[in-house]
Amino acid sequence: MLSWHPLPSVRITLDWRLKHSKMSRNTKVQNQLRDQFIDFTQTTSNIATQFLRASNWDLELAINDFLSHSSGYGRNNSESSSLVSIFDKYKEDTNRIGIDGTLQYIEDLGYDPEHKATLALAYFLESPTLGVFERKTFLRKWHSVQVHDLKGMKAYMKSIDAQLNGNLDYLKDVYRFAFTFLLEEGQRALPLETAAEYWRLLLSDIYGDKIETWISFYEKQSKATVSKDVWNMFFVFLQDWDKDSKLENYDEAAAWPSLIDEFVEDFRESINH
Repeated sequence: MLSWHPLPSVRITLDWRLKHSKMSRNTKVQNQLRDQFIDFTQTTSNIATQFLRASNWDLELAINDFLSHSSGYGRNNSESSSLVSIFDKYKEDTNRIGIDGTLQYIEDLGYDPEHKATLALAYFLESPTLGVFERKTFLRKWHSVQVHDLKGMKAYMKSIDAQLNGNLDYLKDVYRFAFTFLLEEGQRALPLETAAEYWRLLLSDIYGDKIETWISFYEKQSKATVSKDVWNMFFVFLQDWDKDSKLENYDEAAAWPSLIDEFVEDFRESINH
């Protein structure tokens, strides 16, 4: 029976490629950790590398070590350490707060998890999905607004709560964020039940019965989902509807989703009978 044995040069080449591939992966991970360290500490690449190497590339350990021993590096250590401590209180693992920690965090901020201000908080902290806050953005975003303790966070929550009712541009940003935020893995459209819940949550305080009129119409269409286009354009449509209560000036030739065209037709008929 013939057997094949790689020549030494071939074996060396294969070993080198495997080693090089592993080194490339390690370098990529280390670069990501270095970027995260710099993003939070606002220090140099050399200092970041120094602390990460000393901690065997454990990001949490490196940051804590930096905060404990680096008072000369231009960052208010007590404030930064306070933020880290708050995150660590609620964290599920090193890099994220999970659903249980999120619920406790929101409760400690003095809000019900179903309050619309919690959605604005998720928008501010760039939450990737429902019930999750990531370490990097949590620390960066709170530091960016000079908030470093729970008292300051409570005050900030009150301010974004007020903006939801008094600043339409801000409400629009949170509203548009909500669509992608609420999608579950593999979804491209929101279930109508979810969309209706958040239409009520975000918009009813400002637009009142208009929201129920819209939802009632939508439920009669036998449509199980809400597309991103309909979701986004409904907010724009509401601004026009708010100025033109009977929708007499609605332009069917404009680039509205067909579903909104159908709603306007149905609405006009209902108020004329």
